[in-house]
Amino acid sequence: MNSTALAKLRASGPPYPPGGAILGGTPNGKIDVAISALFVAIFACLAATHMTIFQVNKRRAHFFIPSAVTFGFCMARITTFALRIAWSKHPTNVNLAIAANVFLSAGVILLYIINLIYSQRLLRAYHPNFGNRPAVNSAFLAYYVSVVLVLIMVVICTVLTFFTLDQDRIRICRNVQRFGSVYFTVFCFLPIPLVLLSRFVPRTAGKAKFGKLGTLSHKVMIVLTASGLLTLESAFRAGVGLLPARPITNPAWYHKRAALYTFMPMLEILVVLLFAVTRVDQRFFIEGKAERMLAEDALARETEAARK
Repeated sequence: MNSTALAKLRASGPPYPPGGAILGGTPNGKIDVAISALFVAIFACLAATHMTIFQVNKRRAHFFIPSAVTFGFCMARITTFALRIAWSKHPTNVNLAIAANVFLSAGVILLYIINLIYSQRLLRAYHPNFGNRPAVNSAFLAYYVSVVLVLIMVVICTVLTFFTLDQDRIRICRNVQRFGSVYFTVFCFLPIPLVLLSRFVPRTAGKAKFGKLGTLSHKVMIVLTASGLLTLESAFRAGVGLLPARPITNPAWYHKRAALYTFMPMLEILVVLLFAVTRVDQRFFIEGKAERMLAEDALARETEAARK
């Protein structure tokens, strides 16, 4: 977008176009449409995979909610790149730019939460006496809630930057966005020290087994791999936000579309594939009330069918 077109858009606002370079830049009508369409297709296949796993397990009284959450993440990414396609067709539509950037920032939080849940289950397996304490469970719950609250703050500030030209307000919003990006990076990095400490700190009791497949060591490798990929993505996003702002007409290499597609959807696809290929639905499964209710319903149906 040249400076003349930018000035016209600013004169017609609010909402106003971004004042500086943003991650991925303004999408191009040819290149970004093709790449975004490819990612829509990939995430659609992954969404179908995880929903199939969830439905097949559910019919077997095996209720594994993270599979459904991963499906939800894939649907969010389909929306993200569908919006980017629409934005590339209408590059002067600021409302599309807002929606595309909000979905780009928000969706991946679901993967962060899933991976920390897996690491929490490993903590309980290696140190059942400590990991199952109410205080520890409350601390994890409070941390999950805090991430959602920070996400809401970041989304609100992201939207506000498109509706004001006041530099003090923009500066405050940018600081909130920077804080959020660092907070998310710490959140998705946390499973690495948590799992390693769980694995190597001496235990006061025996290990508790969980899941229907694989050893604890295999589960540790899955969580570490996923956390490493997610941390790389989040750290890149945080680094871009912490670096000095660049003019929208003179973006740095890390603002270009190549950096966006390499450090975000590609790494996310690897994580979602990892969860599907390694069958986390079998490895990290813990039976709860929902599973017992489904099993009882299935038994009741079988008994009724036998009577007939």
